[in-house]
Amino acid sequence: MNFKYVVAIVPPEAVKSLEARLRRIGVGGITLTKVKGFGEYKNFFTSDLLSDHTQVEIFTEESKVEPLLDALLEIGRSDIPGSGVVAVIPVDRFLHLRTGTEVLPVPPT
Repeated sequence: MNFKYVVAIVPPEAVKSLEARLRRIGVGGITLTKVKGFGEYKNFFTSDLLSDHTQVEIFTEESKVEPLLDALLEIGRSDIPGSGVVAVIPVDRFLHLRTGTEVLPVPPT
């Protein structure tokens, strides 16, 4: 089974609807981290140019990447600059530290 690591930077206000959408498409887990930064868009209303975002990290089966990207694009799509980015990275191995098994967790039902 091929796994992918999906990393997205999204506005904090998008997290709640994104979480609900990911549950509906069967994503088994996510990691969220509050982050600050700037890229193409800079927050000129702060002294350090940084804006607050949320980093979303997901390990998933390759077959779920397209629905996952669709959800991220639908929820994150905005006319507002700085609405985020997403990257899909191949995963060579995925091991649970407790058991050493190479299996993703089963999505909650």
